[in-house]
Amino acid sequence: MSASESDQTIFISRPEGLKRMLSLEEAAADIWNPEEMGAMWLHQLGAEVQTDLAGVEGAAATKGKMQEFAGKSFRQLLQHEHPPIELLRLTKEFAKQTLRDGEEKHLKQLASALYYATYAAGLVRCGTRIGSTKNPDLESGFQWAIELPWLDEGTRALLREGLNWLEGNSREKQGSPSP
Repeated sequence: MSASESDQTIFISRPEGLKRMLSLEEAAADIWNPEEMGAMWLHQLGAEVQTDLAGVEGAAATKGKMQEFAGKSFRQLLQHEHPPIELLRLTKEFAKQTLRDGEEKHLKQLASALYYATYAAGLVRCGTRIGSTKNPDLESGFQWAIELPWLDEGTRALLREGLNWLEGNSREKQGSPSP
């Protein structure tokens, strides 16, 4: 690994680096209207998990779980009652890889939405964090994604559940009673 690659790996692994990659202040790609972005999002949700994740580092270690999900889509993964946590983590890495390597803003927006939806699925469906992103960053990311005009209602609902999960768990840690 070259020094440059090493620096990028460190940059990506730190929360500050992830926050920069997921920069929510960055303007949307104006060349795509919401209907087109929505179609691209639905296309990504319909893509086969096994196909898209095969090239992600660490995919070989999850071969068994990928085979269980053979022929299934990202939508099915995110909506699964108890999705394999390994595939959620791999999907998060796939989104981060697209954020890091992608050059087109619209692809980065799609990857950001997938990142947050996958993180929400880990929290809501498995009760597990799939990474080290802190609650305030997740909350702002979930809210950002919810407000995307092209996001489907199923993903919005998952992200809202993720916000509720974060709120409930923050309250529990502080010893506050639930409303």
